[in-house]
Amino acid sequence: MPNIDEIIRQIVAESRAKGGRALSSSRVYSDEPILMRGSQLSNYHPEPIRQMRALSRTPEARSWSDARLFVEQARLMADYEDNCPYSGTFLSYFPTYSAMSEQQLRGYFTWRSRVRRGTIEKTSASFAYVYLYELINGVDVKPGVRAFRAIEAFWQSYREFEPAMDRYVRPWLVDYVVYHDLSPALAAPYLNTIHDRAVAILQRAEDRALAEEASRGRRRARHSFGSDPQGDKALLRALDELSTYRIMESRLYRDDPEAVCSVVRAVFDDLARYYRSSRTQGLTESLFGTRRSMPHLMFASAVFYPGCKHEDCVYELDETCSYTCRNGIWTCDALHDGGARSAKLGQILRATDRGLRLAMNYPHPLKEHGDPKYLQRIIDRAASDYLAWHEKNAPRHIEIDLSKLAGIRSTAAVTREALLIDEEREETNLPTAPEPVTSKAEQEAKKDLPLGLTMDELGFIRTLLDGRTPSSNASELLVDSINEKFFDLLGDTIIEFDESGTPRLVEDYIDDVHEALA
Repeated sequence: MPNIDEIIRQIVAESRAKGGRALSSSRVYSDEPILMRGSQLSNYHPEPIRQMRALSRTPEARSWSDARLFVEQARLMADYEDNCPYSGTFLSYFPTYSAMSEQQLRGYFTWRSRVRRGTIEKTSASFAYVYLYELINGVDVKPGVRAFRAIEAFWQSYREFEPAMDRYVRPWLVDYVVYHDLSPALAAPYLNTIHDRAVAILQRAEDRALAEEASRGRRRARHSFGSDPQGDKALLRALDELSTYRIMESRLYRDDPEAVCSVVRAVFDDLARYYRSSRTQGLTESLFGTRRSMPHLMFASAVFYPGCKHEDCVYELDETCSYTCRNGIWTCDALHDGGARSAKLGQILRATDRGLRLAMNYPHPLKEHGDPKYLQRIIDRAASDYLAWHEKNAPRHIEIDLSKLAGIRSTAAVTREALLIDEEREETNLPTAPEPVTSKAEQEAKKDLPLGLTMDELGFIRTLLDGRTPSSNASELLVDSINEKFFDLLGDTIIEFDESGTPRLVEDYIDDVHEALA
């Protein structure tokens, strides 16, 4: 078959040659014909597009829904390719072929041809959605895993141009897995299950607290601190995930995670019992509602025509969500709370953090925010009970002051010398421990050093403040001693080791160190 573009070039060349030589002064310049393919003319309508338009005017199509008409037209145009770039735009709230002009149709099919060859370019967002509708309806790809991957791949590429596409395509991918009975693992990345599973943990913890109350027959049961540390940590993680106040990022949690875990668990248990006795809804239900079945529209906001009624089925997507189809009507059994964090739960956790700090005389208190009296009473009791339990059950820590060992040895030697008889003294001839010699100037200098620092520690800090690197034999014990002496002042360490093992001052505390040494 002849190359049309080559024929056009030959005709144009021959037309120019008839005008004489290029340097002829007698040549008259005039308009030259611009030769184009017939398919490139603005009024040219390819036969497949004319057939597609004609389909919408058939008597049969008059009874079709817009979604069915789109799918029938898409199947007719499944293999069509075009070569007529379109520089305009196409914007439509409900984009279909019927909403496009002739030039927009040709522009869309030209863009689609390049997409199918692997070249995804930015275009009108409505064009991109039409292409997704084709894939959802199984046009040019067999429904199943292959079509799922095609939808996923196009979306992940085109979202760089249109990030807002996420809000639609993510639920469409989940619906596609459910509708075609694919593996739940395909939908896992696009589910909001972290939130729902955290709510499930809260509900189980509430049920356990109420069961303990019923078994003991007491309204104010004692808190079993330390009996289930793993369960306490799991509950705290769930609360932290669901709350607007991130208690696991608080300063108190970094310093004493056991206290925070234990008291939060006690407060949660007491609140669950309080809600049972004084509210119509339980604690978890009042915060996040309950799991229930609600009508579900498959591929909401997309153009979707299934062709026939889906068979009855039950699809368990995961432990927090399942879908049911009855007579072609879908329902979703899940927690329909929107997945947002709870400000009310955030108030509870912040009040607990604040109350525990007050009970522990923590040096970094939080401001009071007018929390309910009943909540303050519950927190105060839980914090008081924990501190009493901790005082009674905490392991005893024995600290030895190594600086006093020399004095102890000296005193013991003197005592032993006094107890010896003359014969024993002559035989053993025990040496006495020498007293450390310290000049008067050194003693006066130590009195003036801030925070109890030694001269070596002070010199080490000043080296870091000057931006110099300490000697390679810098001891970790020296750094630990400096950090301990600054901890009471700042509540944090001031020196850290970088990846190469070189000590560095923490940038946030440089001004504080300057002020402390001033």
